[in-house]
Amino acid sequence: MLKKKLTLKRIEKNFTQEEMAHLLGISQSQYSRRERGTTKISTAEWNKLANILETDLAMIYESDENIQLLNETEKNIYNEFSNYKNDNIEFTLIIMRKYIEKLEFENKKLKSKLSKVVNEFAQKI
Repeated sequence: MLKKKLTLKRIEKNFTQEEMAHLLGISQSQYSRRERGTTKISTAEWNKLANILETDLAMIYESDENIQLLNETEKNIYNEFSNYKNDNIEFTLIIMRKYIEKLEFENKKLKSKLSKVVNEFAQKI
C-alpha cells in the first residue's frame, strides 16, 4: 500500500527520498520501496521516520493491512509526483489538476455515450 501520509509529510519537510534513506542508513531504492508499500516498514523504522520528520507517529503511520487499489492513471499520477520536492500545497494542487483533467475526459466520454443513447431512443419513437 502506498504510504501517502509519509510521502506528503516528507515533501512538506522538503526531504528527498535520498536524504531520508541516508538518515535511515538504507539506499534510496530501499526507501522508495518502503514508501511505495512494496517493502514493509518495521516499527523501529516508523519511529525513526517520525523523529526525522519531527512529527507524531500517528501523523505518518499507515498500516499495511488496509489495502488500497489504485487504477493505472492514479498510479501514474502518484509515481510522477512522488519525488516532487516542494511544499504540500503545491503538490496537492498538481494532483488536483491531474484529477480534474481525468474527470473532464471521462465526462466527455459519458456525454458522448449519453448522446448516442438519446439519438437511438429518439429514432425508435
